[in-house]
Amino acid sequence: MTYQALRTALTGCRTIDSTNASVNVCLAARAANGTIPTLHRLQLTDELAEGFLTLATDTLRRLDSDVSNVNVALETYDAATPQDKHEVEVHIPSAGSTPHAVVAALDDFPQLPVFDGTGATVNKLIFYVVAIQRPGQSPIYLFRKYSKTKELGRSRKLVTLFSGGTFDKITEPVFIFDELIDAMWVEGHMVIFNKDNYQRIFQFFTEVLVHAQSTLDQIKAAIPIENAGQFEQDCKGNPVILIKLRGIASRNYLSNLTLASLEAKIQARSLPIAINGTGANRKLVYDPQQKWKFLRLIDDGFLSSDMTGTHYEVTGKRTQ
Repeated sequence: MTYQALRTALTGCRTIDSTNASVNVCLAARAANGTIPTLHRLQLTDELAEGFLTLATDTLRRLDSDVSNVNVALETYDAATPQDKHEVEVHIPSAGSTPHAVVAALDDFPQLPVFDGTGATVNKLIFYVVAIQRPGQSPIYLFRKYSKTKELGRSRKLVTLFSGGTFDKITEPVFIFDELIDAMWVEGHMVIFNKDNYQRIFQFFTEVLVHAQSTLDQIKAAIPIENAGQFEQDCKGNPVILIKLRGIASRNYLSNLTLASLEAKIQARSLPIAINGTGANRKLVYDPQQKWKFLRLIDDGFLSSDMTGTHYEVTGKRTQ
């Protein structure tokens, strides 16, 4: 996809500055029930707000320049495919998803509670957001994963301040906000710079676990599997496998897989995977010792080059 609407929106961001935009920041804490995080807006001095606005505009202009000069490639978000350094993935979250819910909460920014700095909240912080508001235009949100190392007060090191020729110990909490951004919401598009952090911010692994059974049911409905109970057990005990399965379940070719086509690939590549039974009772055998070969097979991960005739076992791929 070319994502022309996103490209146009980035071009329109070139003129953002303190005369036509305001900036706010909020911290997000993990909710008690483990679902949508709670958001807390920060009260900022004018100087600090200007610093956050500079961070945001620098990120926007850099992305606009990189996209315009084809220094990065805009690719559709695929949870199961590794992200190359030159790729920026674009995700349009579905209604009801965590990213969609967080953006909806941010759209009502003035109603968010003010961050009070209590330990109960600080201990649960998972990300922060830099929000840009412009009159008559959609807001822009920049997301960054939060870690405990971003609060100096939690460090085991002795943190000091040098002032007036004397060193003194810092006792008040000091929060560090770096210049990096993991994802950005622009005109209905979530632009992802760091997929691993993006998935942590929006609790992707929690969602994978919630949908684990439905994902497994989709796979088993498409492919008859012998030793299916062991297959389920191994999958549910490994989030990495569940992520891969969710990617497989989303492939538009899953319903087209047949035992005949799988068997042909097994024989062509001499894979250590069996098919047992006869007639309508034939099943693909799941062997825990070959779980990764099994997953790669049903993910259509054994490919051959038309140019060189070389066979490949791929770890990630994008459809065209």
